[in-house]
Amino acid sequence: MLQGLYVLFLLPWFMVAVGGVMAAGSAGTTLAALLIYAWFGYPFVAVGTTVTAWVLFGTRHEAAARWVNRVPLLWVVVGGAVLTWIFTAG
Repeated sequence: MLQGLYVLFLLPWFMVAVGGVMAAGSAGTTLAALLIYAWFGYPFVAVGTTVTAWVLFGTRHEAAARWVNRVPLLWVVVGGAVLTWIFTAG
């Protein structure tokens, strides 16, 4: 179920990524660049943890697979909060 949520989150991730790059380009700060790099890591983290979770599940390490599968939730929760803030700030 979480992995389906991670795939669905790729569409808003892309929109925020494009907007973030445009905003960071005008801001010119190091913090903005670091935030963009952290945000761009989401697809790699989602795919990497999904593969790792399935390998752990296949080798009968179910508890470890569950914990590894929850790592991308950080991006989903923070991204959801940012999107909510963007849509309600107007």
